[in-house]
Amino acid sequence: MPHINIRDLGRLREITAVLVRHGFGHLLRQAGLEADGDPEETSLPLARRIRLALGELGPTFVKLGQVLSVRPDIVPADIIAELEALQDRVPPSDFDAVAEALALELGAPIVERFAEFDPQPIACASIAQVHRAVLPDGQVVAVKIQRPGIEARIQSDLHILYSLAHLLTGRVTIPGLYTPVGIVREFEAAIVQELDFLQEARALTRFRRNFEKSRQITAPEVHAELSTRRVLVMEMLDGRRIGQLKDEPEAAARALRILIDATYQQVFEHGFFHGDPHPGNVLILEDGRLGFLDFGLTGALSAEMQDVIVSLFIGLVQQDSESVALTLYQAGATDGRVDLKGFRREIERLMTKYHGATLEELGDRASLLEFIGVASRFRIRLVPEYAVLARTASILDGIARQLTPDLDIVAEVAPFAQKLAVSRFSPQRVSADAFRLLQHAQLALRDLPVGMNQLMVDLERGNLSLRTVDPDAAQLREEIRHAGVRVAIATCASGLGLAGAVLLAPYAGPPWTVGVLSLIGGGLMLLSILSLWGLFAHYLFAARIHPREWRRRGLAILRFFVGSRGGGGKGPGRS
Repeated sequence: MPHINIRDLGRLREITAVLVRHGFGHLLRQAGLEADGDPEETSLPLARRIRLALGELGPTFVKLGQVLSVRPDIVPADIIAELEALQDRVPPSDFDAVAEALALELGAPIVERFAEFDPQPIACASIAQVHRAVLPDGQVVAVKIQRPGIEARIQSDLHILYSLAHLLTGRVTIPGLYTPVGIVREFEAAIVQELDFLQEARALTRFRRNFEKSRQITAPEVHAELSTRRVLVMEMLDGRRIGQLKDEPEAAARALRILIDATYQQVFEHGFFHGDPHPGNVLILEDGRLGFLDFGLTGALSAEMQDVIVSLFIGLVQQDSESVALTLYQAGATDGRVDLKGFRREIERLMTKYHGATLEELGDRASLLEFIGVASRFRIRLVPEYAVLARTASILDGIARQLTPDLDIVAEVAPFAQKLAVSRFSPQRVSADAFRLLQHAQLALRDLPVGMNQLMVDLERGNLSLRTVDPDAAQLREEIRHAGVRVAIATCASGLGLAGAVLLAPYAGPPWTVGVLSLIGGGLMLLSILSLWGLFAHYLFAARIHPREWRRRGLAILRFFVGSRGGGGKGPGRS
């Protein structure tokens, strides 16, 4: 477990005070930390208190909430709904510090790199802020620069989060499939990627290249020569946010169709998708194209993952609950037996809810997030890309709800499902799958003789054995062993007590005399009482008693002392 550095103690006290105020002092006490302070009114829902606490704790924890808001496999839907409202209300950094950091990253003062540079940011977030600037050739660009000192602050907070997570592990039960340390580890992976603007530049360039022939989709062009790990310089896109089309039904319907088509291409053709296409990150440009912004969160899908999503998509549109349930089960990992019948029933219930309903008739949180939540509830662990994709679909669902609430979303995407089904059974796809299957069969057949020879040799030499494993057998054996030990102790205690009573019987009445038999009887009675105490202690602490471990340690200590005596007469320079 990582220790808490002395330099982090001040920040730790600040964190604990905020948690206590929002009613989480019991978690700190369970972790063995002091939880001083006056709690605020805790009648608010848990999700609301989590959001308020994260917002008060500052940039790192705001970003933690935002990362968790796109992971329905980690947190339940009600908390996600609150975390979505968690906004970066951060004042801009001092421009002198920004200019100094920018000059350090670019290797020259601002005036040498830009013809104009607006000191007032056009957007501020917890990690970075964006400024409008003009290059020497007159091109208008957006300059995204990391806040000075934010990386060190995040590393310090991450260290504290890991320490708290280790303290809470085993003491607090968290619903879902992740431990406290696992949640912090997922957050660290996301925040480290977001702190590296070169990764965002690569993602933006990849997205732009995928749609370079499209007349409907675009993204800003990256100026690689001016971009570093902490600075991202890109083309400035001007347009209206997609949410502003609410009062323009025709334009809204057209934009929504383009957005759905773009999502289809990203997921099923490119295998690379924008993970956070909320209304603020999608612009309607003057020429009617959709411009995507902010590529800090993206997802990449392998061919196998795409096949899984195709199966899910077709199953959802065709209302095949059994196929959807089996696909989710086979695509995930499980820690134990899964109730497939119950899982299928839950999937069927959700599909019935969606089919034929308009977005206005569905609940506020109706989306693929519910399917991920059901999988998590049945202890099916899906890869993070599926959860991020479900979250992306949820955001698009929200946009569609805002622009065209009377839309039947299943009917709208049905043509795409038909297109996927046709492409899956196209001659090219079938021939490619058949060729791949033949390759695998060839490898298996080539290795079959060697495997059979090895099997026959093992059978001949008696090296082959079969055994079955019962996960509860070890616990049952342990319980039987404990019961046997307790019966033995109780039998010995009873025998000793009875023998002692027989020996003491002649001396029970006055005048008392002390003889050899009375001493033996008293000793037996004492041993009987001690045995009963041992029986009581074994009943209470049997789970913590490990005789084999004690014997191993005792033998190790004995060997240490015996070895020391045996080798005590010899040493360097002696013979």
